[in-house]
This record gives sequence, C-alpha cells and structure tokens, in this order.
Amino acid sequence: MRRQGIARQLFASTFALAPARGYEKLFAFVRADNPAALQTYQRHGFTIIGTARRQARIGGRDIDEVFIERWLGTGAEGKA
Repeated sequence: MRRQGIARQLFASTFALAPARGYEKLFAFVRADNPAALQTYQRHGFTIIGTARRQARIGGRDIDEVFIERWLGTGAEGKA
C-alpha cells in the first residue's frame, strides 16, 4: 500500500485535529532500522531530537530508536 497517499492523508487529519484538542506538539519514536518510516515523518515536518541507543531488543538484536517531534501551530516553537 506504499505510495498511495495514505500517510499524507493521515498526517493532514492529525495536524488539523490535534491543535483543536489542545496538543501543541507531536512526539514519536521510530526504530533506527526503519529508514523509510523516518523519512516519511521528516517529509511531514518532524525533526530528529535524539536517539536512544539499544532501546529495543527484537529477535535477539539490539535496535536504536530515534526520537522525533513536530510542533503544531504558530507558538514560540511551532511553525505554521
């Protein structure tokens, strides 16, 4: 289902509804071994703010997680 515009629609809906519900920013973790997901978030305005080393263990393998955030609105941190 990649490249169908689904992520774009979900992000647009989230960005429209979140401020109305009182959210000022969105925050997420993305596994470092998933560069496609990280790129998708970055394309939608998220920025990398840090990395948790060896945060998850999957199949006996340690995996880093990348912390990302996106400010909403036009406040001190936000960008419209």
